Amino acid sequence: MGLDKIYQDLKEGKIKPYKLEEVILEQAFNKDINKFLEANKEAVGLRLRLLEEKTGKKYGKIRDGFVSVADKEKGTVGIEQQIGGAVVPLGFGGPLKVIGEHVNGEVYLPVATNEAALVAGLTRGCRAINEAGGIRVVITRDHMTRAPLIEAPDIKKARELSGEILKKGQVYNKMKEAAEKESKVSKLLDIQPFQSGRHVHLRFYFQTGDSMGMNSVTKYSANAVKALKEVYTWVKLVSLTANMCTDKKATHMNVLLGRGKSVETEILIPRKIIKEVYDVEPEDIVKLNYLKNYRGSALAGSIGGFNANVANTIAAMFIATGQDAAQVVESSSCFTNAEVVDGDLLFSASFPCIEVATVGGGAGYGTAKECLDMLGCAGPGTVPGSNSRKLAEIIAAAASAQDLNLIAAESHGYELAESHIKLARGK
Repeated sequence: MGLDKIYQDLKEGKIKPYKLEEVILEQAFNKDINKFLEANKEAVGLRLRLLEEKTGKKYGKIRDGFVSVADKEKGTVGIEQQIGGAVVPLGFGGPLKVIGEHVNGEVYLPVATNEAALVAGLTRGCRAINEAGGIRVVITRDHMTRAPLIEAPDIKKARELSGEILKKGQVYNKMKEAAEKESKVSKLLDIQPFQSGRHVHLRFYFQTGDSMGMNSVTKYSANAVKALKEVYTWVKLVSLTANMCTDKKATHMNVLLGRGKSVETEILIPRKIIKEVYDVEPEDIVKLNYLKNYRGSALAGSIGGFNANVANTIAAMFIATGQDAAQVVESSSCFTNAEVVDGDLLFSASFPCIEVATVGGGAGYGTAKECLDMLGCAGPGTVPGSNSRKLAEIIAAAASAQDLNLIAAESHGYELAESHIKLARGK
């Protein structure tokens, strides 16, 4: 069957849009799996053609922005019902000198954004840090979580089950064995039970190598719950996830216990450099950081958002490197700190839950892969997890540079408004 006939069947509703790749591969390419990428591209074109006919409009830019996220080895298409690509302007900030455990040197920072002044501010922050010798970075925790909810017959049995898991004895080991049975890289680090009445949230902690790991830890947690049900036959699974993970939400749980990578940054900047770059004193930055990032955030009721502008840099670098953009919500939880030490500025930031990957998802395709190449951390690391940790170090360092710059700029009168107007409007 030719593509025209397939398109006619699509229009008449005989073929579901999400089935197009499968139909094209079978009917137009004789089930040749080597043609899978071509089948994906043809399917994208037919879906967009259908949408253009339905709406009476042309979407040439969407067509031109096509990026393949199909994988012929897995037989997957990345996203369902793809019609093309959405293009975001891409710039670079820096370079920034990062002194971490997985990166040590200057890196250029890919930034995908529509906001004027963002790249300029980031680069200015990098300048101050570089002149001070570079920003130090350490990772304190590395785990991905999933938290199924189970139901016991009563509160005593719920307590009994929680206690057995906390003992890390036979029940725990049986669950761990089941959780890791299908894994090539991921390892179960811990299970924390949280009882609420006769219900128990089981927060699983996995190390997932260079993948972000959400899909895999969901599967492995499910396997562990099945093993638990073999011991306690009265256990009922309510849901494989019940918001104690916590994914794509700002929570104290992630702030206190971490999720993804927990990262700390620190830089001691001499008073002279602060004065030369920003025309303010360290004391000005310390004062504003307290009044804005702590008192202001507390009055506003922020959860983990005790910073000036961290989400902006994290979102821009997430989009550039193919991360799950929705995880900016928790990944931008950050506590920015500033103090004067022997007359100089000690500037630091704590990121409890940066969730990133260098394999899986969108990290292996198109411009995202090239941006990860730019950072020197595309694909799996020589040691499992080393590339994703490198990416987390770089993103935390970049977000720290941006926060430093914004607080310093806001300490300097009306500079923030004037610079944004100039760069965005040209006058």
